[in-house]
Amino acid sequence: MRIHNLVPLLCVGGAYALPTLPWLAQFPLEGLVRCWGMFAPLSEDRTVYQVLKDDERYSRLVKAIDLSNRVIDLLDDPTASITFFAVPNTGIPHRQPSHGDDDHQLGSTSLAPKRGDERDVAHDLGHLILQVEELDDIPESRDKDHRKEALGRIIRGILAYHILPEKLDSAALVQNSTYATNLTLKDGSMDYQPLRLSVQSTIVPPRLRINTVVDVTRRDIEASNGVIHSINIPLLPPPSLFSEMFVVPEVFSYVTSAIQRVGLTGAVDRWWTPGKDDGHGSFVGAEITTFFAPTSGAFQRLPNKLRLFLFSPFGAKALKKLLEYHVVPQVVLHTDYVHDATSCAAFNDDWKAGVPVDPPLYAYNLTLPTLLDNYSLNVQVARYKAKIPLPGPARYFTRFMVNGRDVGPYDIPARNGALHVITNLLDPRGHHKEDHKHYGHESIDIDWEDWEEWLPQWAMQD
Repeated sequence: MRIHNLVPLLCVGGAYALPTLPWLAQFPLEGLVRCWGMFAPLSEDRTVYQVLKDDERYSRLVKAIDLSNRVIDLLDDPTASITFFAVPNTGIPHRQPSHGDDDHQLGSTSLAPKRGDERDVAHDLGHLILQVEELDDIPESRDKDHRKEALGRIIRGILAYHILPEKLDSAALVQNSTYATNLTLKDGSMDYQPLRLSVQSTIVPPRLRINTVVDVTRRDIEASNGVIHSINIPLLPPPSLFSEMFVVPEVFSYVTSAIQRVGLTGAVDRWWTPGKDDGHGSFVGAEITTFFAPTSGAFQRLPNKLRLFLFSPFGAKALKKLLEYHVVPQVVLHTDYVHDATSCAAFNDDWKAGVPVDPPLYAYNLTLPTLLDNYSLNVQVARYKAKIPLPGPARYFTRFMVNGRDVGPYDIPARNGALHVITNLLDPRGHHKEDHKHYGHESIDIDWEDWEEWLPQWAMQD
């Protein structure tokens, strides 16, 4: 129970509990009861935009929002029902002090790109806001207007990734693992479906995070057309699957090296290619993909002789086929969302097969075709509501397995799909043993003990 609900009870209870106080008779009981209305929570009649505009803690964010009428219209729409992740001033970097008058003598040529040219504009919200603030020091000009337009276009896209098209307070937010944002890319990424963000909730310490690294610092700021959650740093629309793995190279150094070695970058990456002669460029590569990414530890647990073989010229074909077995093309699979770019109806049927059951909230199995012809993966997902008697909102957790192996971390959103982390290399024979052998401090994956008996021959098969 919230404290504002207890205060009126204390007032009324105090009236009965203290009848001997001589001054209490001057206050009729009916008057004390009326104090209930004084402490009842007030309904917020300001929109998300108005709440932010009236709060100095978000003044720098509002300055950026004001560059895009489309963002203002959505945040200020009284008929909307949205969730907005707002960055306070403390979560935005500050300008470095200038060291002389010459430091800010930007000519109009360096200040403003040509109309539509956004190459010198930052692409993260924090530095975009710095560039917006720098405009205050620039005299009004046509070039400054062009600069504002370029900044406004990028800001509109990034802020769209901070907006969910439904109102979700913190209790509702933890019920799912991922959510569609308001950002849909026009280049075909995600098969023109909205980019998603992920939500993580922990009990000890009590924490709510977005995309693994962004902390929700203030929850449930009410507005008439939605709810605001304050975050410590801006959200960044995710890069491609391949680029994401370079964020933590110590975890994915083996698999990223392997992907490049066998020429499979195009199966998991999506990148911008400039046009010829300053013409319009385009994005190329995988539009929509799910990748089960083995960690460096997964490769290190292979028998030493096998690992040397795979990264030698003689094992290149085997390595490529093994990696293809970890790639699910034309499909984005999160534990609570699936989209098939080629045959959505078939996956909907499979999804419905996972009818919510008790004790899981839902459970389902999917068979996913891989990039390796005639080979598929079997996925099992079950979502549970934790039955831990702790105060606060309900807690949820997911059991996610592929070919009988636990998956985690999972539901890492990318520009072109979903990334799931596995700690064992998947065996294309579709079976695995439950144990590892230990040699000193090393652990060896016994699934691959007999690799010499089948892997070289299997690699040569068409």
